[in-house]
Parts: sequence; C-alpha cells; structure tokens
Amino acid sequence: MRLASVIDISLVDVPGIPVTVIFTGGCNFNCPYCQNSELISSESGTELTVEEVAEKARGHLTDGYCITGGEPTIHKDLPDLLRLLRVDGECHINLNTQGSVPSVLERCLPYLDSVWFDIKTTPDRYPNITRTGGNPWAKVLQSARLVMASDVAFWPRTTYAGDLMTSDEILGVIQILEEIGFLGEYVVQNYVHSSGVREDEAVNLRIPEKEDLNAVFDLLPDGIILRLEWR
Repeated sequence: MRLASVIDISLVDVPGIPVTVIFTGGCNFNCPYCQNSELISSESGTELTVEEVAEKARGHLTDGYCITGGEPTIHKDLPDLLRLLRVDGECHINLNTQGSVPSVLERCLPYLDSVWFDIKTTPDRYPNITRTGGNPWAKVLQSARLVMASDVAFWPRTTYAGDLMTSDEILGVIQILEEIGFLGEYVVQNYVHSSGVREDEAVNLRIPEKEDLNAVFDLLPDGIILRLEWR
C-alpha cells in the first residue's frame, strides 16, 4: 500500500466523531476538480506494509479512522489494513471511495461502519468527469449496491463544479439513488479553488452558487433529503 500522509485528528471527516485520517496514494480517476491532485499519480506516497500504516495511524486521541486518498480501493491490501484497525476495539471506521473497484470494496465491508460514496455525475458523463479509458459506471453502481445491501452506512455525495456540471446532473444522480432504493441524505458539496487543484484545471472551473441548485429541491422524491455543503 502507498501511504501519502496521516492527519492526527479531524473533526470534519466523519459527522460527530473525531477520527485519524489516512491518505493513500494513487487514483484511477483523473477528475479536473480534485482537491488532492498530488495523490493521483500511482507513484505518490511511500510504499509501506499495512502493519506499518496501522502503526503510524495509531495512538492519537480519536474515536476512529477515515481512510481516503487518492482512491483507497486500488490497493488490494486495504481490507488487511482495515482488519488491523478494527482490532483497536470499538472505533468507527469510515472509507471514502468512488466505487470503481467493487471486488476490493466488498472485502472491506466487514470492517467498515460508514462509507462516503462519491458519485461523480450521471452515468453517461462519467468518462468526461473521471477521464478514464472507458466508462466505469457499471462498477460504480455495483459498489453502491454492495454497500446498500450491507450493514454499513451509505453516505452518497457529489462535488458540484461550475462550468463543468449542470443541475440536471444532480437530478440524474438523485433519480439513480431513488431507483436503487436509497432513503436518506444526499450531500452535494461545492467545488472550491485550493492549492490542491491543478492550476491548469482551475482556470476552467467556476465556484458555483447555491442558487444554481434551487430548482432541484422542488423535484426531490419522497425519502431523499438534499443537503448542500458549501465550503
């Protein structure tokens, strides 16, 4: 596994729970608005054993862990790391994923309490946003269904970037969530310019206004709550 960094304590990554955040290196997507673009390269971070990663993450005054990246599930030994962290007792373990590697995600589920599941856009636009060789939507959908069929909390969210996306895409994601039987809160967060975004990408992106999505609230199906998390 490639470890990029460890944040001793975060109060914002898991609602209501202080967690230690583990950043893995490498991602199989190449989203233009990525806030951690330095972690996209498969060479980012340092190659460590899962035992070494667990040792670096332990010992902080937190009530759990958040594993993010990059994309953690590109590392086949991720379930082994989660198993080691679960040994620490009654701690909350959260995973951030975009769902493109369901075979690894499925092996992770026994050790997880919650998953922030990043749904990038509607199925037809996945190649545009993720800039992958093909369309990964089928695997993303498979992963979403796996989490929803488990006892793990499924927290769907989307990053909304102005001049790259439209409100129709958010409606499309909501329709998919309804189709797969999701009930609960769907989080849409705004794209922000930050030092982690590549400069040549940022010039083509706009920080959106909440008003961009006003019409979506009038079309929400029963049982799905839209929360805008503007930062």
